[in-house]
Amino acid sequence: MLEFVTGDFFDYKANIRVNTVNCVGVMGAGVALAFKNKYPRMFNDYVLACKNKEVAPGKPHVWIESDLLTTCTIINFPTKIHWKNPSEYEYIEKGLVWLRDYLVEHKEATVTLPALGCGHGGLNWDKVKEMIINFLGGLDAKILVFNPTSSVSNKKNEEWLEQLAKHNVITIFPNDELYPREIAGRAGFNLYCIGNTALLREKKLSILANAKSSEKEIESLLTVINEIPIDSAVLLLGLKNNKDYELAKTVLLKGFRAIFVIPYGILNFEVQKRFQNIWNEDKILVISIAIPNQTWKIYENSNALRFRQKLADVTLINSIDLKSLDSLLKYLKKPFKNIFYINYWYNENEIFKIINAKKIGISNNTGKVKIAPFLSELENC
Repeated sequence: MLEFVTGDFFDYKANIRVNTVNCVGVMGAGVALAFKNKYPRMFNDYVLACKNKEVAPGKPHVWIESDLLTTCTIINFPTKIHWKNPSEYEYIEKGLVWLRDYLVEHKEATVTLPALGCGHGGLNWDKVKEMIINFLGGLDAKILVFNPTSSVSNKKNEEWLEQLAKHNVITIFPNDELYPREIAGRAGFNLYCIGNTALLREKKLSILANAKSSEKEIESLLTVINEIPIDSAVLLLGLKNNKDYELAKTVLLKGFRAIFVIPYGILNFEVQKRFQNIWNEDKILVISIAIPNQTWKIYENSNALRFRQKLADVTLINSIDLKSLDSLLKYLKKPFKNIFYINYWYNENEIFKIINAKKIGISNNTGKVKIAPFLSELENC
């Protein structure tokens, strides 16, 4: 059963979601970018499948995302070979033949289906709509077909361009020379930046702090930061809550250069409100990998943290709560290296052994922070 709808894909409950993709492992715009942001593990598996030449027109990539309560199948439906090329009606037909056979075996499913190849793909919606009706119209599965009047409309893109220019936003595309070397060739999202993009080429120290840091944790972190030469590295920080902003203001007032990764669209970042009187164009870079007008979502927070850690040369962990550290492990780059932690314990903790982290503690003799190994690693990495 077909039902033609409008709106946000993810506002509709479904157990099968179709995503339009190319065959070279890039999800950089439109519907595909939204899927990539929401399902980062799916994206990694899709990239691998493309490298192995397992994705082609009529041969989608299928990913099953499960948690304790739900299971959702993502079907990455190729509408073009390379992301630079337009979509082809032939590819749509091959994919619909495959999808029809697949859904025959999933009669109870609810499916979300985008306007295949329209928008960025350049195909005519009336023709594609007719193809969808012909191939999928008689199936038992409930198929929600989305009209192409959503995130990829030209009017919306023009609005974004105007707004990005108004906010002095610099867009770094995956093929640009300035695209971070740490993710070049392995990521297809744009970087939306305000500030000094040259900081991306500098050595970067990521600070991973407990989101609910106590006064003791904050004091300990600042004690360590005070021992770091301000020109030794660019600090890499998140901006999610008030404590993050307080730390940001503190390090900026000390003279550090800093890159801030925000978990929402760059158009929702207010420079004057957040960095009033301390904004320095040369020392600050704010980055978002979300679509420009994206509001905060929990998955955007995860994506921002994962991106931040990919940029990091050295990582400093600050958290007394060992349970909160478990959730951070998945964001650390492998193989684990150049990781340090502020030590609050008398005994060694297994979690730090797993990630090969080195401790920063207090000298029993001098009462000062034992930071020499950390500074040496920072200098030589």
